Amino acid sequence: MTETEIKYLLNDIALNNNRASFKRLYLFYYSKLFWFAKSFVKTDEAAEEIIDDVFLNLWLQRARLTDINNFSNYCYMSVKNKSLTQVSKAKLNQVSIDDMEAEVADSSATGEDKLICGDTAKIINNSLNKVSDQCKLVFKLVKEDGLKYREVAELLDLSVKTVEYHMGNALKQISLGILRSQKEHLAIAADGVIIHK
Repeated sequence: MTETEIKYLLNDIALNNNRASFKRLYLFYYSKLFWFAKSFVKTDEAAEEIIDDVFLNLWLQRARLTDINNFSNYCYMSVKNKSLTQVSKAKLNQVSIDDMEAEVADSSATGEDKLICGDTAKIINNSLNKVSDQCKLVFKLVKEDGLKYREVAELLDLSVKTVEYHMGNALKQISLGILRSQKEHLAIAADGVIIHK
């Protein structure tokens, strides 16, 4: 969904109380915000509750939606604040984000394409398991959710240089993982070669 589409939906919600537009916005942001909330709280239920609270609040304050300059950033900050409040109230331990995985889906892809994409996603996920949780979180926010370095820095209370550092580490691990995988495939291919006399 583009910024223009988001602005259109926000205007439609604010001016016309359009529930269908609100539902579209909710569905677009739900999965992104869900995993983000879950990186702070332990359970799916707690993360769902946080997302629902944030969106209920948005609906109740819908007349002011047009005043929000960067809606994506606003949503992430709201989820972060609610999550931290819930963690401090419930005294929950911060959850590891080891279970996060990249989702690769393309309905027009052939079976071979899907297999290659699945292998690539597995290499990426395995590579990211070798970096810190914060590094994984930064990578996911930048590469999968499309946030800018500055937005990620604000969201996670980091400097832009720290975000750049984490992205560099993540990309280096992924490169090493891809190289490792290519070497393994070459070794397997070399073992399978039969020389005929």
